[in-house]
Amino acid sequence: MINRPTIGYGLFVFLTLLCIFYLGQNSKIEFNIAANKAEVEKRISLDINSLPLAEPLFNYAGNQQEVDNYIFQLNQQLDKNHSRVLVRTISSNLPESSDYSELRGNHKIIYVDYVVERSHSLSLYIVVVLLTLVNVFLHKRVFAKHVANRSKISNKAEVKEKPKLIIDLYSKSLLIEGNNELTSQLANKPLCFYLAMIEFCTQNPNTNLHLNKDVPDALLEIADKYFHRLAVLGHTVRKRPNFSNSLEKTLSEIRASLDEVLSDYPDLKSKLYPPRAHGEGSRSKLHSYGLKGFADTDYEVRGK
Repeated sequence: MINRPTIGYGLFVFLTLLCIFYLGQNSKIEFNIAANKAEVEKRISLDINSLPLAEPLFNYAGNQQEVDNYIFQLNQQLDKNHSRVLVRTISSNLPESSDYSELRGNHKIIYVDYVVERSHSLSLYIVVVLLTLVNVFLHKRVFAKHVANRSKISNKAEVKEKPKLIIDLYSKSLLIEGNNELTSQLANKPLCFYLAMIEFCTQNPNTNLHLNKDVPDALLEIADKYFHRLAVLGHTVRKRPNFSNSLEKTLSEIRASLDEVLSDYPDLKSKLYPPRAHGEGSRSKLHSYGLKGFADTDYEVRGK
């Protein structure tokens, strides 16, 4: 049995698809008509001087039979090319219909009156019906599953949401979602560099970042992007910082800010905290300050 929400959804989908298909097909038809008219005008313009058209101004009767034969042959060619436009008349008299073209040549005006075919292909609308039926079927299944899941959820305790680090460009601060009491602000340089680290490590999860090597150009470009974003948001920015200089200091500022915010969230800290180097060989090739193992659900950038 189909319920009311499904019926309403089906009608909405059908009418929406019908409008889309109608407008799309109508637009295509008008485009084809304009193109067909342009082709006819070009063809007649080439032959207009050789056509014996009547010219009342000069008391020239012309040869209507020859003109009609020309129109007949032209229409045969147009019909062969599946044109939506056929020629009704070619004369110096203004047609009564609205579908005509005006050509000028040898100090005279010639009017080409058209027969235009604007009918739609009804077979295409079968697709609308099929798509509607498929959508109704899927909606019915999803709606039934939604009702079942809602009844299950009502019998279970609410699951505590997973904590998420919020990086707010509007206030240039870090905080945990839902906990606005504890925030930590960052200066422009460490904030932009930290955001660049997150984005770079997301795109390059297997790339290590070493203190004894140059910062990757791709990471610097991302940092520049966020720096310009701060300016767009109205923050006071001086000259562009050199993100490659004083890297240890920049990382220390980032870690200090994260220590304030993530002290009660060790799991989140293990993913989004730039690793420190321990013991001897702090600058060795083995140490990487890149971020590993985090997911898009672990953080959110506001004002991006």
